[in-house]
Amino acid sequence: MPEVTLKPPVRHRAHILYRSLLAVAARRPPAHAAPGTTAVRHSCELRAMVLALTLTEIPVAFLLSGILPPPARPFHALAEAALVLTGFGVLAALARYPHTVTASRVVLHTGFMGSLGLPRTAVRSAALTLRTIPGRGLRRVPTEPTAVACSLGGTTSVRLHLDPPVPMDLGTGDAVSVDTVYVSVDRPDAFLRALRERAESL
Repeated sequence: MPEVTLKPPVRHRAHILYRSLLAVAARRPPAHAAPGTTAVRHSCELRAMVLALTLTEIPVAFLLSGILPPPARPFHALAEAALVLTGFGVLAALARYPHTVTASRVVLHTGFMGSLGLPRTAVRSAALTLRTIPGRGLRRVPTEPTAVACSLGGTTSVRLHLDPPVPMDLGTGDAVSVDTVYVSVDRPDAFLRALRERAESL
């Protein structure tokens, strides 16, 4: 059966970000470091954008602090610290929650906006497919009633074909039979190779 984690509320998302940041700072090994697990990163475009914005925000914060009146500076410093920590938290969450492939499971992550775990035997084939799908996280594909997308951004690069179709409850209370999953992968070739290797080991 699939393991569906829907987009969490904002408070839970913030908890994921700061927990990931603390784990990276403490150098705790991620779950995907287990033997027999192939991890593939995702959301490279978002990572690059968040990193650039976060690093740019640091000198900008000091410049603005010099312009603001002294009574406002402590509040500004707190707001800037929260903003910078959030940026690094997003990067930490993306690093700690990549896609993983084992002999029994394929787990697709969005970092902090939901995930989808599938039995390895349910994934019958995979192909490179560049496509833009509106929304973020695990969601329905508007033009395909039996397809879902699992990505943090709107661009996906790999299409998974499920056979037989897998029933999923996407938060509506009704199970939907899904036979196609679109996912964003930084290195599609490595992801496809991991799927093939795990299929051969079954």
